Amino acid sequence: MAITKMKLLRVAGDMADLDRAIEICCENGEFHIDQAMSYFSDKRELMAISEENPYNACLTKLHDLIAGARLKVMPPGDDKKEFDIEEITNYVDTLSEKLNNYSATYQQLTADIENCSRSIELLGHFSDFGLNLEEVFSCKFVKIRFGRMPEESFDKLKYYSDNPYIVAFPCSVDRDYVWGFYCAPEDKIAEADRIFHSLYWERLWVPSAAGTPEEAISEISVRKVMLEAQREELDAQKAALWEKEKGDDLQYIVRISEYLAYVSEKKAKFDLRRNAVKYSKTSVFVLLGWLPEEECGELFARLDKIDGLYCTLEVPESDMSESPPVKLKNRKLFKPFEFFVEMYGLPSYSEVDPTPFVAMMYFLVFGMMFSDVGQGLVLSLFSWFVLWKKMKMPLGKPIALCGISSTFFGFVFGSVFGFEHWLNPFWEWFGSKTGIVFHEVKPINLENPDTVQTLILSAVGIGAFLVACAILMSIYSKLKQRKLALALFDQNGVVGLVFYCALLAGIVGEVLFKIHMLTIPYIILLIVVPLVLLYFKELLIEHFEGTHHKKPEKMGEYLMQSFFELFEVVLNYASNTISFLRIGAFILIHAGMMKVVFTLAEMTSGAAYVIIVILGNIIIMGLEALLVGIQSLRLVFYEMFSRFFDGSGRAYKPIKLGERLSSKK
Repeated sequence: MAITKMKLLRVAGDMADLDRAIEICCENGEFHIDQAMSYFSDKRELMAISEENPYNACLTKLHDLIAGARLKVMPPGDDKKEFDIEEITNYVDTLSEKLNNYSATYQQLTADIENCSRSIELLGHFSDFGLNLEEVFSCKFVKIRFGRMPEESFDKLKYYSDNPYIVAFPCSVDRDYVWGFYCAPEDKIAEADRIFHSLYWERLWVPSAAGTPEEAISEISVRKVMLEAQREELDAQKAALWEKEKGDDLQYIVRISEYLAYVSEKKAKFDLRRNAVKYSKTSVFVLLGWLPEEECGELFARLDKIDGLYCTLEVPESDMSESPPVKLKNRKLFKPFEFFVEMYGLPSYSEVDPTPFVAMMYFLVFGMMFSDVGQGLVLSLFSWFVLWKKMKMPLGKPIALCGISSTFFGFVFGSVFGFEHWLNPFWEWFGSKTGIVFHEVKPINLENPDTVQTLILSAVGIGAFLVACAILMSIYSKLKQRKLALALFDQNGVVGLVFYCALLAGIVGEVLFKIHMLTIPYIILLIVVPLVLLYFKELLIEHFEGTHHKKPEKMGEYLMQSFFELFEVVLNYASNTISFLRIGAFILIHAGMMKVVFTLAEMTSGAAYVIIVILGNIIIMGLEALLVGIQSLRLVFYEMFSRFFDGSGRAYKPIKLGERLSSKK
């Protein structure tokens, strides 16, 4: 239940040592590098390092070569090799130039082939047009327009029968269009264009060709075949180039993989330079980053090997412009539940890590609501081997643990795949061995109507206990953040805890145990006084912290607003507590749904009975696992987290260049 203590490392030195300093800091993957400029209030003498990365072009070409050759790159080995970057650049540039020449020619051939296909398709619509295309296009005094128009528009041409120039000559008809042409003298073509355009005529540019459309199609088809043959020959030449270049495939893949790893690491290192700043009048750089306290000594020893570097460690302070990154540190049992905390947001560096609290609460609440020995075991095994091991889903681990909780509470309720009496012999044996004999054979018998009231009251009691624990967590968190006024007077502080616990204790004592607790002194000291303090909490907090309070313009409005805020606080206490009724409700819903399954099964016999029971269990397991998981999260997030958790922390993301490369691939 802790957040790893961090220290700020400040490294300064000559620009010539910047790359080496970055390499050492990021060597072991413990250094969280930050943008140094944000840590300086006076930036007048500072300038950002924004040089263009010289490795970008080479890396892009390498990726293009790998994609073009369809190579499967091998992961980098442990032994890092050094290469001459100029040698790699020359190799990549030479090979890329050859391949680019092939690509340019290939693209041009492909475009020409597509043009031929479009021309053949277009001329096919005018194959019945017997005139010579060359003669048609060479006419000086008559203009011709090829195109198409909707069939209903073609029928409307009859309304222009008095105009001898508005005539369309159809060549072919398909499902939607009439294909053909119209013509008009040069001085009348503009009017004809306007009228045909109003009838949705689509002009088509027929390719210039000699002879009839049939002859033009034949000529273009021959050219298309020639172009396709040239493209196939180009493919063969390109394949031959790759075969000659690759030689021994394995050796070539190893070499290209090493080139890629080397250039990628060089690029990544150079990109990290942008996080540092440089003094404008000197060649001195400053690099800043965070690392865990226990790693400081080892990194210092490595940086000491470079002469001229000046390194300091700083403890985080509350007035820092950037808060330290957060690295959660939990025991192995609690660590899977960090997934739920990170869904809501990381705690800030000065907050309390709620992971253990979330783990215990989610583990118990989920198990109580999904209480069945058989279904719990199935859920646990499925989550572990399918969701986690096979699908690598982070959700798999915590749900697998929650399945164990479901199994445990399944024993308490005596349910195995919905069979409520299978565990009776076990509890009888347990009683004979321990001397503990249960009135209902098993600890909790949901078939007994008297159990329902106890179950509901127990759920509310669990909720009240967890809400009180959340308020205690809030007090501890505020004290840790040195917010003493909030820890005392907030609704999730000492005053709120006293009011909540006193009110609950008084009601429970009066109603359940018939103890007269709500006496006048008790009410005044433990209920009324805390309410008054909560009513004036803003004034008290501001006075306690020494901040200036602006006097409200209208005291009546201020008092009314404070009253409704207090009413909302009390209402939240009640709603948060009652919300835990869903625990008892889901326990009863599970039993009720299984009862429906067995009612349906008992209407049949033999194999049908078994099938209904199995299918019913599968459906209920899937449905309840989803609903219970969501409801448990709701209880965690809305009833608990809102009291003590801010979630404004930023993740600790140390850089390790090797891991950075592998993640990119």
